Amino acid sequence: MNWISILSQIFFAVLVTSASGSVMFFIWFLCRKLLQKRNPKLVYYLLRWVVIMFILPITYVAFITNYDSGYVKPMAGLTKMLFVVDAHNLMLQGIAIIWMIVTLFMCTFVVKNELARRRICKSNFDDGASLAQAEFERIKESLGIKGRVVLLHNDDPKLESPFVTGLFRRKVVIPYREYTKEELDVMLYHELTHIQKSDVFFRYLTMFAIILNSINPVSYLLWERVLLWSEADCDAKALDGLEKEGISKKQYYHIILNLMEAGPAEPTLFYYPMLLSVDESLYRRMEIMEKYRVNMKRVAKSVTFAWVMVLAMFSSVTAHAAGVGLAEAGDAALKETQEIMVDEETTVGNEVEDMLVETSDDVTIIYMNDGVMLLGEGTIDWDVPVETRCVSGSIYMAEGTKVSIACTATPNNCTYWYGLMYASSTCNVVEVTGVSSHTFTVPSNGYYRIMVENRSSQEISVVGGYSY
Repeated sequence: MNWISILSQIFFAVLVTSASGSVMFFIWFLCRKLLQKRNPKLVYYLLRWVVIMFILPITYVAFITNYDSGYVKPMAGLTKMLFVVDAHNLMLQGIAIIWMIVTLFMCTFVVKNELARRRICKSNFDDGASLAQAEFERIKESLGIKGRVVLLHNDDPKLESPFVTGLFRRKVVIPYREYTKEELDVMLYHELTHIQKSDVFFRYLTMFAIILNSINPVSYLLWERVLLWSEADCDAKALDGLEKEGISKKQYYHIILNLMEAGPAEPTLFYYPMLLSVDESLYRRMEIMEKYRVNMKRVAKSVTFAWVMVLAMFSSVTAHAAGVGLAEAGDAALKETQEIMVDEETTVGNEVEDMLVETSDDVTIIYMNDGVMLLGEGTIDWDVPVETRCVSGSIYMAEGTKVSIACTATPNNCTYWYGLMYASSTCNVVEVTGVSSHTFTVPSNGYYRIMVENRSSQEISVVGGYSY
């Protein structure tokens, strides 16, 4: 299998996974207002699950474990082309190349931003026993954050707002200047709440989902939504703690507004500071948070967790069912278009009858998981029921390739066919009984399968091998 075929298979996996993620996103989008009224925590945490659904290949795994054909066939009609995917299909290959180019461009963009962030972080330093450090330790303990989390200052002029960074070595970075105790409390409660909720991890995960699904316009809607709802969730939780310390909602709004106004008008980093809200006004963010807090007080954490688990299970089962349905449709479409031509060459020990036979609906096709020719050879050890054809996995072969097949069938008086099944829905076969060997010549570049069909009135066992 050449690199373009491998790329096509990877792209097909991304394609069906992206479709599952898109469906989940639209379900979330339609239900978000209802969820906000009932249980606003579900809005953000189900959005996290939508991001995961853009990455988990549930539909693809269901497809490849149920679709035995394993190669993409050009079919007559748009509907069948949608259901039967061919890694050798030129249209699929072309789109796969475009996807690869766009994905590489997105990777370059993200790496550029990561390097820019790292350059800013070179100016980080520990201010030691300052008021900020004392408040940081107190709030971290209040939130119950375990593990190593450090507070760093930064005097780079490009940094105008605090942010958190690091998946394993977690850090809160704040611009180096004088702050009041209230400003420090607002900043640190907010940033440490992001750490408590693992928001940095999910923002990286969202970036990965966007890169992976780079040619799906729906995936680009994820970033803005994840940013907005993670900030609203963080605002609500931080304000709950701050109100116990005497900082009112009005003060919280005012301090955040001042911090945002001090920051750059158009942040260049793809995942810039946590206190900034890209493409959304502070008013919109606070409006969501207001509704969030009112309804959130009515809901227990256990209820939120249970709902997330139920909906996650529902979406996983749905994606799996879609993959199974896609595979079954593809197998049915392939079977409907099979034709058979008997090879004109001769076999050892058996005289060959030349004949052209069209496929009967009564013949069952079984796609065997064994016998895939990866290194130019493979084995056959198949029990073939009456009126059934067993075929190996698909194999890419170049024009003129000689394929030698040897078979032994028991009972030895039963008639059977063996040979090559083409991706063009035809088969070159020889009709024999008992022991036989034959060499076939591949007529053109493409995908082929080794096949054995039982033409007798009783089940047969066929053992043998093939090489090219």
